[in-house]
Amino acid sequence: MKKILMTAMAAVSVQVAVAQNSAVNSAVLNHKNGTLDKALADINKATEHKKTQDKAKTWFYHGVINQDLIGHPIYGKLATEETPEVALASFNKTLEIDGENGQFGKMVPERMELLYGQILNQAVEFHNSQDWDNAIAKYDMASKINPKDTTAVLYAAYASTAKQDYASAVKYYDQLIGIGHTTEDVYKNKIQLQQAIEASDDEVMASIAAGLEKHPNSVYLMQEELRYYLKNDRADEAMAKLDKAIEADPKNASLYAVRGNLEERKGNIDAAYTNYKKAVEVDPNNFDGFFNLGVLEYNKGSEFNNKAAKMDYATYKKKGPALEKQAIKHYEASLPYFEKALEIQPEDQATLANLQRVYTRLKRTADAERIGKKLKN
Repeated sequence: MKKILMTAMAAVSVQVAVAQNSAVNSAVLNHKNGTLDKALADINKATEHKKTQDKAKTWFYHGVINQDLIGHPIYGKLATEETPEVALASFNKTLEIDGENGQFGKMVPERMELLYGQILNQAVEFHNSQDWDNAIAKYDMASKINPKDTTAVLYAAYASTAKQDYASAVKYYDQLIGIGHTTEDVYKNKIQLQQAIEASDDEVMASIAAGLEKHPNSVYLMQEELRYYLKNDRADEAMAKLDKAIEADPKNASLYAVRGNLEERKGNIDAAYTNYKKAVEVDPNNFDGFFNLGVLEYNKGSEFNNKAAKMDYATYKKKGPALEKQAIKHYEASLPYFEKALEIQPEDQATLANLQRVYTRLKRTADAERIGKKLKN
């Protein structure tokens, strides 16, 4: 009698376990049939029962079913703001139990990639409607799903910038740098944002130095470094650094352009002119060299014009015309430099504006009007 009773108890135990496994199987079947409401109810029960709550299959399908609610035309209403988090946690639980090579663990990466795309699409929708807070939240979620992908982080930086939360934007750019997205624009944007929030000179210069390690020929980064050297009375240090860089890389036109810029800032116009000329000799398509040569010539012309304009009438009659002729010579000298700069960068607005001024000074009205049509108001 006792033996029979023990057998009966064992049978009850088996039935309970089978019933719970049946809940998982029922969830899988309902999912396959497209009845996600029933699938969700079944799989939720399975995650709570001690017989199935530690099974990889349970958590994989818990993630799958929750994920498939997102954006579903019929059952999407069952999804909440937390549903993507739930799906992500379930897939991570699957990997924890099953490993990457287990039966269900092997299927997780494909599901995670799909989840990433779903959340990123939601983020883009919020971004396009300028709902920055929700967009950023979704970008953060997408980044959690795929920590190595840069797209979500980059657009989170853009959204934070649009929201004028510049400190957060800086952190996103730091995150990008941390995962290997180290383009010149990343450093440039980070530095400009640091300047907007009035970060210390040391912090900004550290970003510039890091950027130059990755992009040693970046004109923008070199010029910003020089600007901070000058601001902190370190012009000699900057020049020494440039001289050493040119010695190591004498065919680098950008270095001559930057050294010309430094000489110009120090008031050494002739030295600046020499360096800009060297830049365009080394690289006949060096935009900065041609543009700055044009500026120097134009400014010389303006100096002569300004002197003439400040003369009294009697003095002007004697000396003014000669000064104005000198001005014209320099305006004419600036023209080929600006024209070449425009040839290199046809849409550059500063070059277009300067060309329009030169044509106007030279009374070339038709050319000035032609250039004016290309300027963006």
